[in-house]
Amino acid sequence: MPARSMYSELLDAAFGEPGQADGPPTTAGSLAELVRCRRLLEEDATHSGPDWALQAVADQLAYDAALIRLARRMGLACSIRDFDQPEQGRQRLERYLVDGGVLPDEPAEEEPEEEPDT
Repeated sequence: MPARSMYSELLDAAFGEPGQADGPPTTAGSLAELVRCRRLLEEDATHSGPDWALQAVADQLAYDAALIRLARRMGLACSIRDFDQPEQGRQRLERYLVDGGVLPDEPAEEEPEEEPDT
């Protein structure tokens, strides 16, 4: 059996934390958690500083854990091992959720506020 990547080891450890393995108790709760984590990833892209890299990895782990939980709740067989190459594992599950109509193809952008007519 090939060695696991460090990332999948960290992801496995995140699942092993008390209260983390099951995640939110419903599919709707799992989806809300995924959307929240996705928003954090988008925010990470605009940050810098001494702790930025550690926070970005932590947010990626949280997002991938939420992604796996939601996919499993929806009946998709997936493994932490799929994340030995995180980008590929993430893209595969996101594509499944987009194709299934669970996630939009692109993250929702905030609509600019309209200025009142004067």
